[in-house]
Amino acid sequence: MKSGKKEDDAITKEIKEQRIKIRKKIEKELLEKYKEYLSQGKFPWEGLWLKPEDIAKLQNKLKKRDKIVFIEVLILFFFLVLLSYGLYKLMLKFLLP
Repeated sequence: MKSGKKEDDAITKEIKEQRIKIRKKIEKELLEKYKEYLSQGKFPWEGLWLKPEDIAKLQNKLKKRDKIVFIEVLILFFFLVLLSYGLYKLMLKFLLP
């Protein structure tokens, strides 16, 4: 039984060592990629590597889109209020004597 446990411990230790090696390798690759993009004048934004000008353009587009969504929500709210008021008037006319 003890020899089996020692084998499991050895395998677990080997897995941990391999995991550490792989982490270091991936970290090194990512840092190289990061430095490469920074040297090109690109910055990380929302999962993309973009130049500052492109980031500013996207932010302006998103501001416009946010305004449109806000207006749509307001229109929906007013539509629901009018629908509720109309149904209330129908209820008063037909359900109550």
